[in-house]
Amino acid sequence: MEGLVSLKTTIRVKDFETSKMFYTTILNCKIVEEYDDNNGSRGCILRIGSEESNAFVEISEIEPKHDCFNSSFKKDFLNDKIDLQIKTNSIEYWAEKLQNLWKVRGPIDRPWGSKYLYLRDPDGLQIIIYQENK
Repeated sequence: MEGLVSLKTTIRVKDFETSKMFYTTILNCKIVEEYDDNNGSRGCILRIGSEESNAFVEISEIEPKHDCFNSSFKKDFLNDKIDLQIKTNSIEYWAEKLQNLWKVRGPIDRPWGSKYLYLRDPDGLQIIIYQENK
């Protein structure tokens, strides 16, 4: 049967190295591919979760000299129309891990029975790490 089998979200970042550090060191994402076209575009594809996971984030920095550049790529993400929500099996692990590494809010019990931990990446994109209550 034909169908959708995976998801990769691309995030244009202001500073590739800072964002790469955030996603690999703070969120424990694994780099599966990295690229630099030597023409003002570089980035990497990161796996969220275990080796079996089909959830990916691509972070990409595009410089003004590149023909695909848009001035919005160098701005902070100042709205919350989009956020990344990442499911975990242990919200307590993430709350403890992030406590002294990154500014976080929570964990907060949500009315629908989940616990949410809120943080923002270096560009201001909201990241929610959540655990469903059992």
